[in-house]
This record gives sequence, structure tokens and C-alpha cells, in this order.
Amino acid sequence: MNWPFNRSVDLQTQTIHIDNTPLTCEILGSVAQGAPIKLNTEMIELMNQNAESTPANSHILASKRHWLTGDPSQSGTNLCQSFILGHCAGVGTPFPNEIVRGAMMARVKVLSSGCTGSRGIVAEKLVEMLNLGITPVVPSQGSVGAAGDLAPMSYIARTLCGYDGKQYENFSPLRPTDKEALALINGISLSASIAALAVLRAERVFNAALWAAGLTMEVVRAQSQCLDERALRSRRHPEVEEVGVILRSLLADSRRVLDTNKPDAFSIRATPSVMGAIWRTIRFAKEEVERELNGVSDNPLLFDGEWIEAGNFHGASIGLAMDHLATALTQLATLSERRTFRMTHGKLSNNLPSFLVEGTGLNSGFMLAQYTAAALASECKGLAHPASADSIPTVQHHEDHVSMSPIAARKTLQITECLADIIAIELLVGAQALDLRLKEDNHTTPVHLEELHVQIRNDVPFWQDDGVLHPAIRSLSVMVRHGLPTLS
Repeated sequence: MNWPFNRSVDLQTQTIHIDNTPLTCEILGSVAQGAPIKLNTEMIELMNQNAESTPANSHILASKRHWLTGDPSQSGTNLCQSFILGHCAGVGTPFPNEIVRGAMMARVKVLSSGCTGSRGIVAEKLVEMLNLGITPVVPSQGSVGAAGDLAPMSYIARTLCGYDGKQYENFSPLRPTDKEALALINGISLSASIAALAVLRAERVFNAALWAAGLTMEVVRAQSQCLDERALRSRRHPEVEEVGVILRSLLADSRRVLDTNKPDAFSIRATPSVMGAIWRTIRFAKEEVERELNGVSDNPLLFDGEWIEAGNFHGASIGLAMDHLATALTQLATLSERRTFRMTHGKLSNNLPSFLVEGTGLNSGFMLAQYTAAALASECKGLAHPASADSIPTVQHHEDHVSMSPIAARKTLQITECLADIIAIELLVGAQALDLRLKEDNHTTPVHLEELHVQIRNDVPFWQDDGVLHPAIRSLSVMVRHGLPTLS
């Protein structure tokens, strides 16, 4: 399912200028969705000046080949072409266009640093491809995030340089130098693209999860003391306090949430603590990804006419951040599923009907919706296994420590897919539970939750008799993916 961007994420639709302005996840997301780009003249001049300082008789690709194979030859009329094509070894389902476009944007930012030895024309040609809507087909598997995302980025380079045998209207391919061929594929721009989009999606599902948590606390008659400002402040975690502020706002003037000291189960009582920790992790991941987007992941790097062989290509920063985020989002998945379970359990929901339908036995109600949430939460647990904990030596043990950053980022993106459906199910079940409470007590509902309830009911009717739940879940999943109003 596609993830459209809207009001919950401040994406730009006007032309985006690539200059010294920091590249954010939001800007990359805008480009991924098709926003036009303009590369500022100053950046082109910087790249050209840097390229002009390339040491004489610099045969980067030949030197790399000698280093790897022992072949001293520096000849070969098609060395750039064979180098790029030789890295096109990916497999698997092709990435969505937005991920590929994001990787191209991230690479433009790296090239514009003026440290790669590439001419301005290289970045200009990538920008031209983006603006023309030329998106290479890039297999989703085959990178270990070591010397960069070599395999996937080579598919982008293949199209850019005209090595794919295709012709594109109004586009003439690049003829790269040795170093430019290497700069196009060396570095973790693909991992950074996936990670940036994963962060944007994580922000959106987290925001929806706050709405869902407030709705659940309302319908199960939660105890309000878990939201006490003094208690949450004493935890000394700002995000815990922020979650408390939002939940108190959602539940303001509630006549169902009880002011007693009878403790709820942890999935209710500890919601501010758990969701606060998750929120902090999302912010940390975003900080790490944006550092990467504005850094230089290439090798060798050119400074003052001197090639520097370093390890800037390594994807550890993205791999570790994504694994951390994956674990946090899995916690969000299990927390939401537990709240859904409580709403469907008559004895745990403060006497709501079992499975939230009248005539249980004839009707299964929302029993299978909770099944689905449980299955998805379990899937998240499997996906949350840290990819960065693994390392497999490659390239004759030259690349003897790898990051697995693309795998970590890709798994985290998959978790956001599962999580959107889990939160949708909690919203679906919560709306049904609220209708049943309204029949029972006729209390007014806090204004924000009432607005949410109306929005849900505009898409999904009250569930009277058993039927196919899939369309209802999908409809609310679309709502989550579009973005509920941002809470702050």
C-alpha cells in the first residue's frame, strides 16, 4: 500500500533548491513524491573546482582493481562501463519509485559537498533524471551496506550513464570519469533513503497511535492517575511528559476516565512511559538519518588535491539507528495489540460486551480483528531482530566488517506497514466500543475523541452483524497512512 503524504508531514511541493541548506527527511520525502529540484550554481562551481584539483594520472578504478586482484593494468576503454555493470547483481522485487528517487536525491547531496572529485555535471544529470521522472528499476536485495549500497546504486548509475541500452526523451547520458563512476555507487544513499522514509512513516503511525491510545483509555474507563502531571514530570523524560500532555488533552472533561487509585494493566497505565520512550527513539533515529543525509558517504575523498582513503562509505550509523527504531516500533505494535485485546475481553474492558457485539455466539464480532493485530505484532517481532548485529565478510576479506544498513532500514519500513494496520484495528475496535458506551451511559465524549469517532464513522459503520472485516480495516489503515491531525 502506498503512503501518501499530507498535512501531518510538512512536505514541500514547490521547487527544492539544493544548496547549503540541510537536507531533511521531509525534503527527501518531497523529492521522493515528485517535487522538482534545482541545483544552485554555487554548488556546481564548488564541484567543478574540486574536480579540477584531481591529482594527475589518477586512475582510481584501475588502482582499485589492482588492490583487489593484483592486476597492474590501467588500460581498458570501457573500464567505467564494466565497473558499473559488474556491480549490477541485485535480486528481489524492485524498490518502489519513491525509495529510488530518495536515493538519487541523497546522492546529489553527497556529490554537492565538493569532496568526491566529481564534476558538477554528474549531480546535474541526476537532478535532470529526477525532474524528467526517469526512475531506474532497482532490485531490493543485494547490498550489505559496507562499501556503500554498491549493487542498488549501480542500477541508478547504469541508467544515468546510458549503459542500460535504453533511450530517454530529452535526456542524454553522462560519460563519467573513473572517480565519478565510483562516486555514483559508493556510499549508503539507498540505505539513507529507506531510513528517511521509514522515519516519516514512523512519525505518522506514532501520531495515530496517540489518538488510538486516548480512545482506548476512554472506552475502558481507565484510571486517570497514570496521567498525573506530577508523576510524569518525576520520570525526567521530556517525551513522557509530552505524551501525558497529549493524552490529558484528548481526555479532557471525560466522564468515563475515573479519578481513582485503582491501577490498570500496564498496557494502559504505562502508556505514557512506553510511548514517551518510543517517541524519543523516533527523534533519535531522525537525528541520525539527517546527519547521514548531510554527510559525505564516499571513498576516496578529495581534499586540497589529495585523495584520502577513509571509511565514510560504511553504513553503521544507519544500521544501528534503524535497528533501534525497529525495536521501538515493535513495542508500539505490541502495546496497541494488548489494548485491542482488552477492549474485546468482557472482563478486562470494564464490562463491555465480549468481542464488542451483542449476541456473542452468533456473532464473532471483533475477535478476528484482534487475531490479525496479534499476527501482525508477532511479525514485527521477527522483523525487529537487529540486522546490524550480523556481519559477513565480503570481497576477499577486504570488506571484513559490514553494516547490513539496507536490510535494517528495509525491515523497519516493513514494520511501519504492519503497524499502520495494527493501529487501524485499535481505532476500529475503539470506535465500536465507544458506540456501545454511548448506548450504556449516554455520557458526552471529549471533543477531540468525538471528532475522531465521527471521522471513523464517515468511513466505517457501526458493526451490527458479522461480515467481512477486511474493508473496514483497510479503510482505517488508509486513514492512518494519510495522517491523522498532528497532536502536540
